[in-house]
Parts: sequence; structure tokens; C-alpha cells
Amino acid sequence: MGFRFRLPLILFAWALSATVSVVRAAEEWKLVRTIEGVAVEARPTESGFNVHRGETRVCTDLAALESFVADTSRFQDWIPYTRSARLLDRSPTDVVYYVRTTTPWPLKDRDMVYRISREESDVDGIKLLITGLPDYWPISDKAERIRAATGQWQLTPADSGIRVRYELYVHPGAAPAFVANRRLATVVGQTLANLASQFPCTRS
Repeated sequence: MGFRFRLPLILFAWALSATVSVVRAAEEWKLVRTIEGVAVEARPTESGFNVHRGETRVCTDLAALESFVADTSRFQDWIPYTRSARLLDRSPTDVVYYVRTTTPWPLKDRDMVYRISREESDVDGIKLLITGLPDYWPISDKAERIRAATGQWQLTPADSGIRVRYELYVHPGAAPAFVANRRLATVVGQTLANLASQFPCTRS
């Protein structure tokens, strides 16, 4: 049951290259948080909302990892702040799904439709490109639509396991940047920590 877009896939209207365009070219990645051993780095963007990234190692095979990542019914178990998620569409090359996330009072919940496109390389392993589709699905009065999002999962076989790098940018709309940036750092770090706990590596 590999992650081949033949089955429901998970986990924003910009391509991945938009992340590069909004990042301030002169800025370096800086460590902002460490969550359960996962170092989370950030870079500023023109919007004021940072791009975040983190990395971990898991011990499983790519097919099992992709199948887990593809299971939208389990998002609430391992992706922080997920209130609901559901698959909307899929094709041989990508999938589209809806996610609603909780936010602290008095802000409204946020929601977004995401597309993930799969790329495979003999050298780099598997890359899952994340693109936000804010106009794909009708807007609900129960949540504010995220304005833009983009990112990627990089899954690279290494050291008898898989090196997982997760990068994410989100423009949540009207929200204090310091609150949004801290929460996104938590999302990236805790998501990777939770993933590592699902596929732990036994120390020799």
C-alpha cells in the first residue's frame, strides 16, 4: 500500500516555488524551537508569516510511511490542531483534501484545501509538494479561509531508515504574526515528533 495516489492521500493558490519568492533572500534559517528533539527553523517572508522547516528520522519502509501519511482519517491523531479532514479528489499524480484547524479564542478556526503532488527520484527519494487551493471549495461561515500555503515533504532513504524533512508556509489571513508563527512552528515540530513516534528507530 504505497503512497502512489491510488488511495486516499493526506496532508496550499501558490506553487512550491512561491515559497522561494516570498522569502527574503538575505535571511538565513534560524532555530526557533525544539520540540521533542525536533529542531524547527524559520525564515521570514514579505507577508510577515514565516516559512518553517524541521527534520527527523523514522525507521520503516517508504510504502508503509506513505500509506500512513495518506490516511486522512488519522490526521487528528498526529497533526496538531486538526479539527477535521477529508479527501475531495484524487488522480494518478496528485490528491486534493480539505482540512479545518482550530485556533485560539477569539480567532475563528481556519480551513484550506490542499493539493499534494508526488515526485520520485532515484537520488532524492520521494518529494510531496504541497499547494494551497483557497478557491477550490466554498467558504464556510464557521471558519476563515487561509489565504495561501505551500510546502513539501522530502522522504529520503538514509541510515537504515528514512530521513523526513517537512517545510511549510501558511498565510492565515487576519491574525497576529507572532501567534501564527509560533503555532506553525509547533505544527511542524510536533507533526515530525509524532511521526517519529509512530515509526521509532531502535538504537543499536
